Amino acid sequence: MFKRTLLGAALALAALPAVAQPRAPGTDYPNRPVRVVVALAPGGNADINARLVSGALSARLGQQFVVENRPSGGGTVAFETVAQTPPDGYTLLVGALGSHTLNVGLYGDRLRVHPLTGVDHITISSHSAIVLVVNNNFPARTLAEFRAQLLANPNRFDFGSSGNGTTGHIAAALMLHLMGVQAQHVPYRGSAAAFQDLLGGRISFQADTISFVSEPIRTGAVRGLVIATPQRSPMAPDVPTAAEAGLPAFQATTWTPWSTTLGTPAPIRQFLYEQIAEVLKQPDVRDRLIALGNTIPEGMTPDATRAFIASEIEKWVPIVRASGARVD
Repeated sequence: MFKRTLLGAALALAALPAVAQPRAPGTDYPNRPVRVVVALAPGGNADINARLVSGALSARLGQQFVVENRPSGGGTVAFETVAQTPPDGYTLLVGALGSHTLNVGLYGDRLRVHPLTGVDHITISSHSAIVLVVNNNFPARTLAEFRAQLLANPNRFDFGSSGNGTTGHIAAALMLHLMGVQAQHVPYRGSAAAFQDLLGGRISFQADTISFVSEPIRTGAVRGLVIATPQRSPMAPDVPTAAEAGLPAFQATTWTPWSTTLGTPAPIRQFLYEQIAEVLKQPDVRDRLIALGNTIPEGMTPDATRAFIASEIEKWVPIVRASGARVD
């Protein structure tokens, strides 16, 4: 009797349907691994976003979302890579302000894949403020003192960024333009590489995301002189805002867009937006992004994301051109 009961229970369990993984309506997407091409180097905010969200999507959807960094050309190589793939949702693009907006002003007619006409969009997973940091040997503790040093020593000081035309490059160029001073730009293959030279004293300053520099500011590895937002950040509460530092026009916030190949069916893009929105609610993902100084937007549907990127292009392209920034 006992054996028959166990057998009956086993058969009943076997008859229960497996828990279904979410799939795009009317499709079996995704039914194989998804490639996530990041337009920036490992270690930066876009890369952190991509890896956190991709890991959560892999667990949620039962297919691997595999991150691949393609930072060359300020993100243009990543755009071209994704644009050449089939429009089926199996290749995604994760970028930043630089790749999705600033490059329009930097490259002009040389830009092979335009952010508004060359790819489709899914959502935005985070926003992150830009902060100016200097190495501890730099002879300035305020933005006014920083400006005085650069005025007295034109082109003596170097600043690093994650590459020509990237967010850090243009944000620093905007700041220098607004202050009427000059410095030499040194492009690197990623924020982490530039930051190592900042720590070593081989460059003097760097403009990068609060998510990237908040911990080094907290530990005293570098000094934060200004955050390019109207409010101070709880991640770096001692760093003054641009207005407090005497340069209110210096406003710069990057963001992390998710895009895909042009022509990808709308149901798949909508599905990806909904799934990313869900994983951004998970405490392990959300808390990590917020702890790094990010804010997480809501309601960034594919259409809202495209409209937002269009507005950012309209805002930033004149700034890029006025700053005189160029790419090699």
